Amino acid sequence: MWIIYAGCVDNKISYSNPPATCTELVEVSGWVSDTTVNGTTMKKRRPESASHKNMAAQLSAKNTVCREELSIARKIQAAMVPSRLPVMDGLECASLYLPSQSVGGDLFDVVQISSDVIAITIFDVASNGVPAALISALAKVSFSNHIRLITSPRLVMERVNEEMIRNVESNYFITACVAYLDLHDNRLTYCNAAHPYPLIYRCAADGLEHIKSTGVCLGVFDKAHFEEKSLFLNSGDWLLFFTDGIYQLYSRENELAGRKLLEHELTATAKQSSPQNFIAQIKARYDAINSNAGVPRPSVEGPSAGGLVDDISVVGIEFLTQSRKNLIKEKLGFGGSDPVYLQYISYFEEMDKATSMILSAMDDLGYVDESIRKMKIILTELFANAIYHGNQGDHSKRVIIGHIIDKKRVTISILDEGAGFDPALVPDPTLPENLVKDCGRGLYIVKNYADSMEFNQTGNRVTITKYHVTK
Repeated sequence: MWIIYAGCVDNKISYSNPPATCTELVEVSGWVSDTTVNGTTMKKRRPESASHKNMAAQLSAKNTVCREELSIARKIQAAMVPSRLPVMDGLECASLYLPSQSVGGDLFDVVQISSDVIAITIFDVASNGVPAALISALAKVSFSNHIRLITSPRLVMERVNEEMIRNVESNYFITACVAYLDLHDNRLTYCNAAHPYPLIYRCAADGLEHIKSTGVCLGVFDKAHFEEKSLFLNSGDWLLFFTDGIYQLYSRENELAGRKLLEHELTATAKQSSPQNFIAQIKARYDAINSNAGVPRPSVEGPSAGGLVDDISVVGIEFLTQSRKNLIKEKLGFGGSDPVYLQYISYFEEMDKATSMILSAMDDLGYVDESIRKMKIILTELFANAIYHGNQGDHSKRVIIGHIIDKKRVTISILDEGAGFDPALVPDPTLPENLVKDCGRGLYIVKNYADSMEFNQTGNRVTITKYHVTK
């Protein structure tokens, strides 16, 4: 095969045979020497020897092994991305993960910490490919360990930063955002480490806000500062967490322009659609760009020159209802604006802690010892009834306790997750025929020790009131 280099750039013309005007060429180290044909430089490759063919076969085998190992690495990293997001009342969640190569440096996680709290983590390693994937795996483990033990995003950032500095070379760094969402009152507590600001769509105002806080990249400074902030969300509001790779779906050259277009599309979508549909729109953009570039989806070899050059991670959350706390307060018979303190128990061993919380508040407000003593007996009886009779000893079910204590009265509502009962059918333990019966005595004591006791229509909620009696 003759290859003619025309001009000074890769302008290549091939001939099956050398031109007749070409002089005899002399081989030098596998190539014939340069010659000139009509002012154009030409080279001719020597026929492949057996050693060259063997070397090519070895390289091909090694490439096959590398591709297989990258494929395995891709599957391992994909397993680190949550395939299912937590399912919680009043929330609609959706997510997307698109590495630009076989493996990437973006990862996210959405973890249910308790029945009312979820933690969102999203981060981006400042690199691509295998090095970024290894560092992101290390960061994922570090974040996962700490978000379950700490409820402060700032402290999580500080501890992960310490581990990254200790374990990762300084020429790699990570941007990240950590947020805790408490569904009691829809409070979002968050912290940002030089990561693109997440977005919140305010339904009532039909506009976007940037979820801003200051912080430096992880893995750079020993004593890094991370600012922790909080905000409240309302019905219809959206949260959008993402990595900066999403900007290239809207503008390949200008990140600022890409962000503005992203914000415009989010505003238009949030008015009339869902997080799933918005994620589907992002995926459609991704498919269109890669399809035009000749790469329908990332492969183990990575995208072509026209494909995406950065990883993309997105998490969208929409609030469908009022805050979980208000819903629970209404179930307990309180108003949405009432200052109710909520507690949850499932085991007899948890009764003392819940009881102490109420008795301590009564003591602080000057309730007399006799009232506090009677309240302890009331709570012991009602808590035990709710766990044993109401929930039938099923510890997967909860007993929800809400109380309001002020200087005038104590109001406590206790709700179990059982089928309920008819209080009118409980026998009166003071009647002669019921003196030896086991049932009814506890409720009789509660009725006499409390100033009022009321059941809901189902019979799975009881509300008692105790007034403040001065000496």
